[in-house]
Amino acid sequence: MKRLVLLAMCLFSLNASAQWGDWGGGGFGGFGGGGFGDFGGFGGGGGNPFGGEGSGNSGNIGDYKSTKDIDYVGDNHVGHKLDIYFPKDDKPKHNVIIHIYGSAWGSNNSKGSADLGTVGVAALQAGYIFVAPNHRTYNDALYPAQINDIKAVVRYLRGNAEELGIDTSFIAISGFSSGGHLASLMGVTRGQKVFTVGSATMDIEGNLGKYTNESSWVDAVCDWSGPVDCRYKNCGNPIQMAPENDMVGGCNDQQCPDKHALLGANTFIDADDAPTMVCHGSSDNIVPQCEGKMFYDNLEKAGVECEYYPHGGGHGVAGEFTDEMIAFFQKIRDDKASKSTQTSISTATAVAKNICQDQDKLYLCNAEAEPCNFTLADVMGRTIMHGELTANGVNISSLSNGVYLVRTSNGDTFKFIK
Repeated sequence: MKRLVLLAMCLFSLNASAQWGDWGGGGFGGFGGGGFGDFGGFGGGGGNPFGGEGSGNSGNIGDYKSTKDIDYVGDNHVGHKLDIYFPKDDKPKHNVIIHIYGSAWGSNNSKGSADLGTVGVAALQAGYIFVAPNHRTYNDALYPAQINDIKAVVRYLRGNAEELGIDTSFIAISGFSSGGHLASLMGVTRGQKVFTVGSATMDIEGNLGKYTNESSWVDAVCDWSGPVDCRYKNCGNPIQMAPENDMVGGCNDQQCPDKHALLGANTFIDADDAPTMVCHGSSDNIVPQCEGKMFYDNLEKAGVECEYYPHGGGHGVAGEFTDEMIAFFQKIRDDKASKSTQTSISTATAVAKNICQDQDKLYLCNAEAEPCNFTLADVMGRTIMHGELTANGVNISSLSNGVYLVRTSNGDTFKFIK
């Protein structure tokens, strides 16, 4: 289990009785570039999210083939539906970018306007499959239900990779506002399941859907204006709102500090976290820019690869920075591919059956040199990664300490401890 560091971070608060329609016309229509529509009701339902197209390179996602309203859990809940959009090239498989809409965690049906013309089109133009999922609201179920849903999305994509044409070697996740919070949580809780802070214990992974043996691992994160940790409201001057209290059952961070700690992304940061890009505007009066900066600073201090893009805009996806998001994701993707192929396993030292070490890196290695498929699972039987094992080996240095089981298609099975 990760060492949990309790860091006080920014609180963006919500007055539940506020009249949202008074702000900028149409509910926060005046904030950020491009307008954000209505909240769509904090009870969930509604098609209008607290999120929008932002500004910059908008495009028409309707030009792309899509499959919509896929039930990724299998319970027919509207909050468990997702849409998938496919690039126009004829490649058999593509990597994935998932994007989570913003709604102050209050809409369970806003995938249809999840920054489709900015993040969505940028992903598709770059050759990625683009996935826009719904998730449950805090009125549907209290936290950690929302992060459980997004974990289930990734497991579903891996479990249906062949049918959907997904190359699971790289899955990235992005999110705006509350979606940025959930995307950031995905990056700092990968490879872990249950966390405890003080009197509070939460199963962050969950067990939703039919694909619980698949991994919810994500390779990179982009946070757009996210309330990544709502415990430190004085770093800026956001509008007074507190939906994070509703997330954990109606108590604030003074009344329920342990629950709020498990809601904050900063609690989970360590060196094994996903590379992360943070993009946040100085004119954001919903979530203060300093919140994103603090998250970036904590990631950098922990040794996590990260990039920070401050700008002068408001609360939204700054469409002019989607090129930077794609460049960041592709760098991480290329680095991952390079690490798994550049090292010659023939020069590495075998430390156990099919386990080799080269300096500080650990690899699955293949003494037979004949390619075979492999599945690596944790001690509970959950799949952590799978793919092809060649003479070049597979870099497993990022695995958390623990006991793992490997099965290969050539009939080899072995267990090892990292």
